[in-house]
Amino acid sequence: MGGNSALTTSVIVALAAVVVALGAWALWLRLRSVRLGQELAEATEQLARVQKLGALGEMAASFAHAFNDVLTPIIGRTQLLTQRITDPQLREWLTTIERSALGGAQTVKRIQDFMRLRRDEASVPVDLGVVVKQALAATGTRQRPSVRIETDLAPVPPVSGDPLGLREAFGHLIVNAVESVPEKGIVRVTTRIEDGQAVVAITDTGTGMTPATQVRIFEPFFTTKPGATGLGMCLAHGIVSRHGGQIEVDSGLGRGTTVRVTFPSEGLTRASTKPVAPSRMSVGPTSSPARCLVVDDDAQVRDMIRDILSNAGHKVVVAHDGADGVERFKADSSFDVIITDLAMPKLNGLQLARVCKTLRPNVPVVMLTGWGVLLTEEELSEHGVDEVLSKPVRMDQVINTIAAVRARASGVER
Repeated sequence: MGGNSALTTSVIVALAAVVVALGAWALWLRLRSVRLGQELAEATEQLARVQKLGALGEMAASFAHAFNDVLTPIIGRTQLLTQRITDPQLREWLTTIERSALGGAQTVKRIQDFMRLRRDEASVPVDLGVVVKQALAATGTRQRPSVRIETDLAPVPPVSGDPLGLREAFGHLIVNAVESVPEKGIVRVTTRIEDGQAVVAITDTGTGMTPATQVRIFEPFFTTKPGATGLGMCLAHGIVSRHGGQIEVDSGLGRGTTVRVTFPSEGLTRASTKPVAPSRMSVGPTSSPARCLVVDDDAQVRDMIRDILSNAGHKVVVAHDGADGVERFKADSSFDVIITDLAMPKLNGLQLARVCKTLRPNVPVVMLTGWGVLLTEEELSEHGVDEVLSKPVRMDQVINTIAAVRARASGVER
């Protein structure tokens, strides 16, 4: 009897252990299911943000191309008129028109920078300590006496990039930190080296952020501050990302916020495509007359380029699209240079360049386009494009670029 009782007790204990184990396993599965549900919700939300930014990027790219096409004939015609008019008042008015159009071009460039659509900015070694000091000075009017700014700028290796863009990015981050401090507080800016990377950290003693705010902080137009645009942090994120850097945010309600920006140092940067820089040549002597084939499906741009070149003494033949351009080149391949748009019906500019280079490998091809900032040097070389001019262009850029590519084609250094 005692043996049966002991056996029964053992069975009960074993069954209880199994029940406990099954219960623990069920609890783990439930918790895991909840966690997976949270991760799925977060991933879905992140995908929605990425899709939103992607749609904004497509819209910005289309807008930039269309607006650059509008500005190109305005700037070109204004400069042609300025050459022919002697009346001081009229010349002043034309200068105002040109200056306004060039200002519009800068606005388009900022939109392209914002959406990371440009690759035509030359990279130079940038001293982050100097850039941070400049950003602090530039944001002086946005700082408050009740918020003390502290700095500890240790030497860091230079990063490769655009100093003006980086100054703007740090300016946005500093202003955001200052505005996060409700009354008295401290904003501390430091630079240091961590794991071979250059790090800039901006810490404030403000109110901090909720997890929900942290998730959305880099979304365009998102803000928790009355009267703010909601673009500063998004612009900063875009500029930093374009430089191969990363931004990390550590924040919590009641404990302030730290924003860490990390960059690979210049000596350790990933291999990157050399940007195709826009021409910045000064006006030089007009080269000998050239036979130019101008190909563009936009009549206003096409005729404006024709008139600029004709005014400089060149002989010009125009084609209204890529297919027409190829036919004209096949009929007469003795052109000294081809100037072509990129986005055209039937055949685009890259396809036209490849066909013409096949027929005559040494003919110079200049790509004049509002989309040129998206082309890599490898893509251009593969299709035989010798030079890119990003719309809108000035008259001197067109003339000097024609002279430069002709000189290179003939083996003469200009």
